[in-house]
Amino acid sequence: MTTLRHMRAEISRPGPDRLTTGRERLQAAIDEEATAADTELRRPIITGGFMTDTKDSSRNPVRRRPLLSVAVASAAAVAVIATAVVADNIGDRQDSSADVARPKPSYAEKVLRSAADEARKGSEPDIPRDDQFIYTKSVTEETERKTGKGKTYTDESWTSVDGSKHSWIVFLGKGNWTNPGENRTQPPQYDWSELKKLPTDPVKLILRLCSPVDPPLKPKSLKGVSKEEWRDLHYQLKGMVARAPVMPNELRATAFEALAMVPGIKAKPVKDGEGRPAIGIWSKNALFEESLLVLDEDTHKVLGSTSIRTPGDKTYDQFSHLEDYAIVDKLKQRP
Repeated sequence: MTTLRHMRAEISRPGPDRLTTGRERLQAAIDEEATAADTELRRPIITGGFMTDTKDSSRNPVRRRPLLSVAVASAAAVAVIATAVVADNIGDRQDSSADVARPKPSYAEKVLRSAADEARKGSEPDIPRDDQFIYTKSVTEETERKTGKGKTYTDESWTSVDGSKHSWIVFLGKGNWTNPGENRTQPPQYDWSELKKLPTDPVKLILRLCSPVDPPLKPKSLKGVSKEEWRDLHYQLKGMVARAPVMPNELRATAFEALAMVPGIKAKPVKDGEGRPAIGIWSKNALFEESLLVLDEDTHKVLGSTSIRTPGDKTYDQFSHLEDYAIVDKLKQRP
């Protein structure tokens, strides 16, 4: 019964009218079994070929079975009828509203699933060759909170498709070389060679991206994902949909669906870099609530992302978006 109560936690209790039929059937079954048991207990007992009076049933295991049968039958009837009532109640509610047996999805989940649907509709990106580079041009607008002074960074980067060549990565105006094969085990991965290996099932994607220090401790189900791992997953999935321009559509859609499964995922109205209304997706478990994935209010396409930077005693609010990308043949070649 405890299990049944947990199963129907989100469903309103059936009213007295709904339960009347079940109670009547249960009582009828009990009465019928009790009558049969009483008849059995009062039946004359044949012992050694002679008919004797009714004896105490406690001396004979055979005569105790009807009582046990009543208890078992009653318990079974309660379980069956309770299950039937729950199932019937769920069925009625499903007729009037889809998917009400589970908790209703939050606004953030609905937005992210809509974004997944949109991702599947787009045209597939060109598949790059292993010897090519993915060129990206991103713009970051940064504002210092105390002074209100702003600065804009335009960063151009070239990432080796298969990681076999040097890459040139620029962030906030500072460039760094990435050696072949360097840090390729550290998520998030944005190059094609790694992205194409990821599963296109949201649960499997979440479990694949979990990266504890000790690999044998990698969770085997969502229940095993720790709070810290969910925090990292939120960061990774946000980065995948916001900063990985060349990605199979199905994987991008899966990343949105996986993001919708992050505990505490929320949505709130925000403005994009140009002051237009948008939707900000964030997680209560995130390191900073200001770290948002910014989606278009109508199409739910990615407009960019927000974050904060805290060097020393200063705090900078940032809005970043991808301005251009392309597949090129040579390092530092522009489209």
